[in-house]
Amino acid sequence: MKTSLQLGCLVLLLAAASFPERFSAPKASSAGDQSSSLDLAELSTADKAEIAEILRLKTALGDQVWPGLGRIDIPIILYNERYEFLIGEAKPPSPWQVVKEDNYLGRPYFRRRAENPQAFAVAVGTRWAGSGSTLELMNRKIPFRLSRELHVVIMLHEVFHAFQATLAPQRFAKAMRVYKSEGRYPYKDLPFSSAWNSEGEALADGLKATEQAAIWDQAQKFLDIRDARRRQVALDPELISYERELEWLEGLAKYAEVRFYELAASRTSEAAYANYRSGHPFQPADLARLRRNLGLQKGDLRFYLSGLAQARLLDRLCPGWKAKAFEDKARLEDSLRAAIRPD
Repeated sequence: MKTSLQLGCLVLLLAAASFPERFSAPKASSAGDQSSSLDLAELSTADKAEIAEILRLKTALGDQVWPGLGRIDIPIILYNERYEFLIGEAKPPSPWQVVKEDNYLGRPYFRRRAENPQAFAVAVGTRWAGSGSTLELMNRKIPFRLSRELHVVIMLHEVFHAFQATLAPQRFAKAMRVYKSEGRYPYKDLPFSSAWNSEGEALADGLKATEQAAIWDQAQKFLDIRDARRRQVALDPELISYERELEWLEGLAKYAEVRFYELAASRTSEAAYANYRSGHPFQPADLARLRRNLGLQKGDLRFYLSGLAQARLLDRLCPGWKAKAFEDKARLEDSLRAAIRPD
């Protein structure tokens, strides 16, 4: 389960080594750095600007990423070493307290001690907020300097989790419950991991294919390998659910993250999107891991990639697939089966 550092960023760490030109090394603090001037009891000017960018992309591009995402109101939590800050909620319950000495766009915002901050969806009363660390904090925890634009879409990944929890609360709760099975999952079984590698290769080949028939073939190959892998170790229904639910939970959030960046990058001729580069900078490395060593990804990280890949294939095979994706029994792999076997 996620902790205070986005687990998705553990995937990103490996990518940075492959694409160093896209990042700069961490710099020592100076008078102009956020870290040297930041009052940890308030949001910094840079934090506020980033929240505005998160909300701008969500409003402008959200419905293209997922129907309804751009229109739903979802609070945001940013946290540093000392405090969590809540924006977009009028009257949160205790221990949230208004930041009396500051405001966000003329409106109050709230804080509480960062005792167990989460990079995920966080319940605030009866609502869900998308929560993640400040860019300044994240850049001190990773060995390269993350751009504001990448941090924005990472935060939108967490906003999407809050969207899942809001629109499909039972499905979200079911996905969270499967983490109890993590200790029984046969991660260290070598034939099992090898089969996962083959699944990833089939998914990667499907994403690379340009002809519809080739996409169908690779999707079918992926499903056949998956079915055989589960039979090989007699994977029980609880562990099969573990795979499916984490692909729904984390794969779809990763999909949203990538789509937000791609859509912004497709509009770089507009001044408001000029800092977004073509494509998602980590996608080439993600694709390489998908193709070569999906079965070596630890914990739930493999499901980020396998879920993302299935969602991307569904975009090409069945453009209307999202209409039912939040239903309780909807599974990415079953949607793929239906897309290639329409009868």
